[in-house]
Amino acid sequence: MSNKKTMVTSLVVIAAVISALLAGTVFAAPDARALLKESENRHRSKTQQYSGNLAVVNREGKVRKKGWKSYRQGYAGDAKTLTRFTDPPEVKGVGFLSISRPAGQNDDQWLYLPSMKRERRIAAQDRDASFVGTDFNYEDMEEFDHEKYRVTLQGEQTVDGQPCYVIAAFPLEGAGRSVYEEKILYLRKDILYLLRMDLYRKGDKQPSKIFTLSDLQHLEGHWVAKKWEMSDLRKGSRTTVLLDRISYDKPQPVGRFTLQNLNREGGD
Repeated sequence: MSNKKTMVTSLVVIAAVISALLAGTVFAAPDARALLKESENRHRSKTQQYSGNLAVVNREGKVRKKGWKSYRQGYAGDAKTLTRFTDPPEVKGVGFLSISRPAGQNDDQWLYLPSMKRERRIAAQDRDASFVGTDFNYEDMEEFDHEKYRVTLQGEQTVDGQPCYVIAAFPLEGAGRSVYEEKILYLRKDILYLLRMDLYRKGDKQPSKIFTLSDLQHLEGHWVAKKWEMSDLRKGSRTTVLLDRISYDKPQPVGRFTLQNLNREGGD
């Protein structure tokens, strides 16, 4: 009888240990950094290019439209991006070049203006300036690099019917100058794709701006949001960008992401 009791007790203990281990495996809270690394690994592409049509709507409802083409090589912390406006006539030919730098440095950015026939470097103090009359500033035009932030998982929330991880990102000291004191990222749980970012400037109780990504589609083996919207809650305006002719992993011409090409009138 004693042996039976001992055996039963042992089985109960073993079952409890297995249950605890399984519970720890299944229910352990995921790590914010690990989630962002996995997201980057899943969505990284060698290159991306697209045509964009944007509409800026001010507080009074006045609409201004612009078109651009954008090319990217690399991803996040090693990205190079060239954007060229195609219309209307007053912005046609305006170009923007952004080259990511390691943690501790702001991206190198230049704006080319056809009227000046030369590029202008974007200084750190100008990172909050409007990007060609839109609700995006120059920092918003950078690829998000989680290595430049301290990140913490804050829980979960539903965005557009999709469960998301909520991750707070705080700029690291010595990681370059940031317009924002905090960014809240909403990462869709099933595919680890960013659906929304709340942007807080210093002293904000509520976000100054909200960036949303929607109309997700799976193209050429990659998830992509074909609609972006940046809402400036202080100004009461918003900029909506619709992506078209999206393509991935196409080789880019040598020299595309250079100042020489940026300065070329009506360049690629």
